[in-house]
Amino acid sequence: MSEDIKSQLREAIEKSKGWANTGWEVTFGPHRHPVNNITEAKDLPRNHPNRQEAQAYWRNVELIGKDVSTNLEAALAELESGNVKGATTKAYTAQYVEKPLEHITNTSKPVFAALQALG
Repeated sequence: MSEDIKSQLREAIEKSKGWANTGWEVTFGPHRHPVNNITEAKDLPRNHPNRQEAQAYWRNVELIGKDVSTNLEAALAELESGNVKGATTKAYTAQYVEKPLEHITNTSKPVFAALQALG
């Protein structure tokens, strides 16, 4: 059972690290201009009316992804050392950090639930 959870953790770590790069559909401004990842945001012309908003959004996604992956990596380390309670706590923190994006990403919540069921 814990091997399945370790695998799930590894997948969640990689997924959260890449959120800003892989992206998702999101629009900005009154004309709903699509900017679907951090690369597209960085490539917007300097005079684009939604450039700053899009770049700020995707930088925030990138930072949240890094924080989530850091906590999930810590959860994996705890689990590998046999500390299910510590792993659960780290996954809880990752779930909390992911909260602003969970309607899109839903990465940490299933991991947290699996760890809770384990411990």
